[in-house]
Amino acid sequence: METAYIEVRNLTKTYSAKNGNVEALKSVSLSVLKNDIFGVIGLSGAGKSTLVRCLNLLERPDSGEVFIGGQNLLTLGREQLRLRRQKIGMIFQHFNLLEQQNVLANVCFPMEIRGVPVRQRKEKAMELLKKVGLEDKAGAYPSQLSGGQKQRVAIARVLANEPDILLCDEATSALDPETTKTILDLLKSIHDTMGITMVIITHEMRVIQEICTKVAVLDQGTVQECGSVTK
Repeated sequence: METAYIEVRNLTKTYSAKNGNVEALKSVSLSVLKNDIFGVIGLSGAGKSTLVRCLNLLERPDSGEVFIGGQNLLTLGREQLRLRRQKIGMIFQHFNLLEQQNVLANVCFPMEIRGVPVRQRKEKAMELLKKVGLEDKAGAYPSQLSGGQKQRVAIARVLANEPDILLCDEATSALDPETTKTILDLLKSIHDTMGITMVIITHEMRVIQEICTKVAVLDQGTVQECGSVTK
């Protein structure tokens, strides 16, 4: 039996709200193998985004454990966790680009934070823009790009840290069906060429069918079903 690369055990997370507490996650356990494209699907409010944010401890669970490569993230100190997070890329629904910076600067940004020399980071950024098909947009600004192009820039920026895990939180929800397919094709290509383990959060079954190898169905904070995706 293969060892899980990402494993969550009995995660619980409760938020306080005006009308009382909301249990976002109720003893959720999942295992993701290395190189999987693992989908998590559910309706709005099912706990999907809370779960994915617990995988890199952007949200700390109230209880439970999060293991990556056999290492329990909840036992790491602040600096150890910061370094581990650099290798856990995250792609969001609304791109989160720096609007005042051009495309090249956006992709360079994570490398700038790490102290990579200017020439080296620009060369790497251009390589990544070529990989996502946007080398001709290096000097453009986010406001000049389509939604699909913005998401490609966000993907290139995430790849700048050479992650071993990619978390996609509704990464195609703001895109039309045709653009969604091109982004999913790009993610599949990145997975195949770079061997990155991916967790795809979505409410769309076609996203699961298009790209995922495994899927978990989340409903009201609990895993209702988990298994392989039949193509």
